[in-house]
Amino acid sequence: MVYRKTPATEARKDARRKKLLESAVRMFGRHGYHAATVPMIVAEAGSSVGSFYLHFRNKEEIFAAVLEDLGEKISVLFDEIEAEEPNRLLCVERGLESLFLFLAQTPELARILLVESSGLSTRLEKVRRSILQYHVEQIRMNILEMPEVFAVADPRIAAQCLVGAVYEALCCWLEEIPEQRLPVLEVARAVSDYNMRALRAQ
Repeated sequence: MVYRKTPATEARKDARRKKLLESAVRMFGRHGYHAATVPMIVAEAGSSVGSFYLHFRNKEEIFAAVLEDLGEKISVLFDEIEAEEPNRLLCVERGLESLFLFLAQTPELARILLVESSGLSTRLEKVRRSILQYHVEQIRMNILEMPEVFAVADPRIAAQCLVGAVYEALCCWLEEIPEQRLPVLEVARAVSDYNMRALRAQ
């Protein structure tokens, strides 16, 4: 008898994979890539090692999947802003602010993207770089659409500086003692405002 996949079995499979990914985010975000193990991820998910290997070949593969899922979430964030905000100047400003807020409010994902994924392997570095380059490209395209507003000689370099500033400010904010941090919205707006002042034509 031929085994047939049904919508119900596929939904259960997707749910198990999603639960493993959520568990991996917590383990990688709290303990780091090297300290987190497959048994830790499985235990956190309330799953089994056998189930893990039905979805992922190894720890690197689930880490790559976590990064790719994060990249998709950020893409959706930018796409929604693009759809809602026709003004390119405000679109860039909202994009910078929203990116900072999203990662600040999901510190485990922020650590995975900004700290844990750097220099692990060629494959993971490629995934990480593709996420960063997507952000740069979104901002670069907005700058190109309004050259009379943005006073920059090279839109790509300007976009790289903006994205880099967001990530550096975020890293510093996350490293501070929580009780001593400035409110996240205040920092997000300050970072966005500073960068926009540098971009605007005088």
